[in-house]
Amino acid sequence: MGLVLMVIKSILHKFNYDFRMLILVAAYLFLGLQAPVDTIPTKEDPTIYSLLTEDQRIEISESYEVTYKIERKFTIFSPDGLGHAFTSVFYNKLNDIENVEIEITDPLSGKTIEKAKTKDMTDAAIYSTSSIFDDNRHKYFEVKSSKFPIQVTINIETKSSTNFHLRDWIPVHRYNQKVLKSTLTVVYPEQIGLRYKAVNLLGERSEKAIDNKIEITWVEKDLPVQTPDLKKEDDHKLLLAPIGFGMGDYVGKMEDWSGLAAWQFKLNEERKALPEDFQAKLLSMVSTASSEYEKIQILYDYLQKNYRYVSIQLGIGGWQTMLASDVVKYAYGDCKGLTNLMQAMLKAVGISSNYTLVQAGKDADDIEIDLPSNQFNHVILQVPMKEGQSPVWLECTSNSLPAGFLGDFTKNRHVLVIDGEGGYLTKTPSYNSLDWNTIHSKNEVKIDNNGDASIGTRLKVDGNFAEDMLMVKQHLDTREQRDYFNRNSPVAGLIIQQYELSVDHKDSLLLAEVSYNGFIQKFVQNTAKRMILKPFLGKVTDEMLVNNSLSQIDEYVIELPEVMEAENLPGNLSIEEEGIAVTLSASLDGKYLHVKREMKLSIGEEMTDESKSELIKRINTLGASNFYFIKNTAASRNE
Repeated sequence: MGLVLMVIKSILHKFNYDFRMLILVAAYLFLGLQAPVDTIPTKEDPTIYSLLTEDQRIEISESYEVTYKIERKFTIFSPDGLGHAFTSVFYNKLNDIENVEIEITDPLSGKTIEKAKTKDMTDAAIYSTSSIFDDNRHKYFEVKSSKFPIQVTINIETKSSTNFHLRDWIPVHRYNQKVLKSTLTVVYPEQIGLRYKAVNLLGERSEKAIDNKIEITWVEKDLPVQTPDLKKEDDHKLLLAPIGFGMGDYVGKMEDWSGLAAWQFKLNEERKALPEDFQAKLLSMVSTASSEYEKIQILYDYLQKNYRYVSIQLGIGGWQTMLASDVVKYAYGDCKGLTNLMQAMLKAVGISSNYTLVQAGKDADDIEIDLPSNQFNHVILQVPMKEGQSPVWLECTSNSLPAGFLGDFTKNRHVLVIDGEGGYLTKTPSYNSLDWNTIHSKNEVKIDNNGDASIGTRLKVDGNFAEDMLMVKQHLDTREQRDYFNRNSPVAGLIIQQYELSVDHKDSLLLAEVSYNGFIQKFVQNTAKRMILKPFLGKVTDEMLVNNSLSQIDEYVIELPEVMEAENLPGNLSIEEEGIAVTLSASLDGKYLHVKREMKLSIGEEMTDESKSELIKRINTLGASNFYFIKNTAASRNE
């Protein structure tokens, strides 16, 4: 017993709890609420803000309706744990809240502190700033308390009219939360079917058949406490997907990806008709085009200039597109509506294309390709070209990207192409060749006798880097643009006095050019006999190599205040390896220092992050040395 008390005291010492907490922890140790052994903290253990026991149940009916029942029991130890019990329940035209009950109690006295039901919760819309038509809402409740510990019991029941999207099961909800036990039970008709994929689950699964229904239960116990440094791929989760499904009057089967594609095709099949006068206008617009790609460019440019993006998430409208004729009439649409219109416009001039589902987002994870299911949040368009040519991809919500360039939002990921009444998975372009990752800068620097310098720079970037410039041009005002270039200049302390930014494209290749003049204080350091020029070449970063490819040339012509003797010109430095060619040269001609760095990097996908970081370090080391110049002897004697 003395050893047990020592353990309890060690917990209290870590969490700084009072004697009431001692009683609670004792209850967990002795009274059936027994905490697992590894919840006893050591110095290395993360702080625990709450304990959680959870039971979830999903029941799918023969009519594809889904009932979700959740019971959660929290013990909250500190103010940091209050957010763990924050309750938010989503609803819209397809999802209803049946019941919510929340009870907050003092676990030491057993007295109820507060009770709440659905009617006591705050109701609010869920929408983005770009959404105009949106029926997504939620009811939420915030647990508040100044006394700890508290116990929070939450019961939630919701109903969805469709099993098209089944929620993932993620047993650990929050960082610094100890999950004592989490259970999920899924009950579904055998003829509807279910697929699932377990990721890092540590517990048990059981299955049984009851009256033409299948019941599967997963139990996870004593899961490790997670902290913010957790890698996404290490989380515990269960992915669920129906085989047979229905939404509204549309029923489908996701036995494979083609089944989902066929359902999506059926959903939009009759929604591409265009007014006759509009079709005639389109044919006139492309009448002089000399190639299919030129026709695509003309119509895509017309779409970008005349139709604006508006998010529309209403019921089945979250998946079914607006009528193409309505998009023409109202001059707006969401990703579905604009893509459907572009597809209809191309069809009107004799070009076939494919509506395509994608999981969009600059940092979005790729989909689970071995689990056919709804893993998509966006729509783009694929235009197949002649045999031997790559498809042209169109981001129809963009008003600035050239035809054939998707950008960070949807590049290099698996997508579901709706090809007629079926479909297939393919990958969008990665834009990882040298042509798509090019930087070329020319810099003229003039140093005065005080060590200050004026600089004139002309920077040309292609492809992915030009997309960054496009975002700067579109989303930042003049002052913000100037600040951006000041911050991102390779030369520290630059103050830009004037600049110009232009963005263009050559076919699908995005191009950008920046030119600026600026001033740098103390660009060099002066001593009695020497002038010291500190490193000024921009460093290569991980972000610059995110596409595993880089073609960069930096040229500097630096005018010294007078003719000087170079003390340590590096000559020609280089790194030459497979797929890697880096050279740095420097020469002095009178009072003009010429420095040129050239890099061509084509890195294989197999290179590890550690190896890539080491390569970047080696490249940056080439330009990391000071230049030393000896001042003329007459000046030295006078000093």
